Amino acid sequence: MSENKPIIEAKEVNVVELLSNKFYRIPIYQRPFSWKEENFQEFVEDILDAIEDDQPSYFLGSILLRSENDGMTYEIVDGQQRLTSLIVLLSVFRDYLNDEGLHWDWIVSKGNEYAGIPPREKIKVWSDLQELFSEYIYKIGGTSKFIDDVKNRRIILVDKDSPAYHPYEAITTFRNFVESLDRETMRRFLKYLFQNVYFVRIITTDRSSAFRLFNVLNTRGLPLSSADVLKSMNLEPLPEEAREEYFRKWRNLEEDIGREGLENLLGWIRAIYTEEKAKRELVEEFEKLFKENKIEKGEGFFKLVLEYGEIYRDKILDPQIVGLIPWKKVRYITLIDIMNRFLPFSEWVSPLLLFYKKFRDEESLYNFAFMLERKLFIEWCADFTATERTTSAISLIRLIKNSNSPQDVLEKMFEHTEEFRRGRERRKIDFNDKELVRKILLSKVDDSQFYTLKGGKMARYLLLRLDMEMQEENFPGYANIGTITVEHILPRSPNDKWLEIFSEDEVKDIVHKLGNLTLLNKRKNSRASNYEFSKKKKKYFEVERSPFAITSMLREYKVWDKKAFQKRHKELLDLTFRIYLSQED
Repeated sequence: MSENKPIIEAKEVNVVELLSNKFYRIPIYQRPFSWKEENFQEFVEDILDAIEDDQPSYFLGSILLRSENDGMTYEIVDGQQRLTSLIVLLSVFRDYLNDEGLHWDWIVSKGNEYAGIPPREKIKVWSDLQELFSEYIYKIGGTSKFIDDVKNRRIILVDKDSPAYHPYEAITTFRNFVESLDRETMRRFLKYLFQNVYFVRIITTDRSSAFRLFNVLNTRGLPLSSADVLKSMNLEPLPEEAREEYFRKWRNLEEDIGREGLENLLGWIRAIYTEEKAKRELVEEFEKLFKENKIEKGEGFFKLVLEYGEIYRDKILDPQIVGLIPWKKVRYITLIDIMNRFLPFSEWVSPLLLFYKKFRDEESLYNFAFMLERKLFIEWCADFTATERTTSAISLIRLIKNSNSPQDVLEKMFEHTEEFRRGRERRKIDFNDKELVRKILLSKVDDSQFYTLKGGKMARYLLLRLDMEMQEENFPGYANIGTITVEHILPRSPNDKWLEIFSEDEVKDIVHKLGNLTLLNKRKNSRASNYEFSKKKKKYFEVERSPFAITSMLREYKVWDKKAFQKRHKELLDLTFRIYLSQED
């Protein structure tokens, strides 16, 4: 019986050992390549941070493999997103450095002509991406060619669901990162990547065993979170009565904001007290704060978390505002709802929590929220990385801590132009330079591919923000609308009737631009389909009043042609400038 048991091997390996004389295959049951710009940014920036902090090694998690019969090929059961991203990153370095002295056998094995061994790609990827990877990732110069082919429309990225979209995000993100480094830092980064970046490689010989291991690693019921560990750590020094009291209050908070919400809350509190990007696991970060007496262990910890938890619940998660006139109350709740649901990052929560905790003034909170959102959107348009957003949030945290009144914060928010590191380069935004801000906004909002930017998230967010600005005072908000989708007025795949109005070149230039986009709920979007404009309008307005003002404005258009598009596009651009170039709400 023991002879039939699968062999399981677990070993810590660096990238050199992971890629040397080994090949990988992504099985058909795996999800497609789905990492996004944020994931790719964090992938490289966290490694660079480890280098600059002189960390002896950087851990990229476990990778679960099933060995195949040849002893050189492995089926990837878990870890395909990281491993595929690693290969794309190396390909970008290869094409940018163009240095034959570097050993690139980790991407494609050269084979041996005399032994009859052909070159072999390091990873056999998903079937719908095999041709793309062979042409653009595995060929020397391919990543540069891919960027050019997309730019010159030899490759059309229809939308964020296109199989080519995520590889394009990976290549452009990694290319921007590499270009920000000087030559010496590139080589230092690569040396560290190969020698000091580690995985725990788990290999099994049996597929059933591989799936059992996968379930153990990823779905073992309700595993202990950092919040659970910190709760136990801080209950321990308390007397019995206090222990029961804070256990009950902690449990109530967890029920109010959820396990994930509580974990996030602790991360935001950590940022407020460390005033730096996370460098360790959350528990380790708090242990350091306890040792440095920045947070009192035990009762002090619980009081702090419960206080911030109450603010998070009542001012962000389910805003309860009593000190504002009704119109401002609705605007605050709607803005926070949009930010909470549709911004793909959350660094902004820490300064907002701290601002209210310190000043306890709802009128000032209202003004701060709108100024904070304005700052966030401009930074988003300026392609701030996760590190830059964190630096910006920490800058605000310091400003709040050092200010004697909320007015001090509001007056200095846009005056503070701290430098941000991108690779080895540093840059800053002067938010008071309206021409600079206008250029930053236009670089995204006037882009012909606006709908596809940031994985489609920016288009939906801005349309909602503009829609909010267009609503009447009795607007109830978006909470009960359900799924909100972005609709193309001129369809992405126009039929012959549309092509009588727009040329093919006009379709390419217009279809993804802001002026051609509007908002629908999911049901209506599916029913609007590829109809001509008059029929679309009937579907849009089957009910007496659309919940979206930005969609209702289409009532005034009898036809949808280039002139109508230009008029609406200009109106939406002008509204964007009024929101984000103004310094007063």
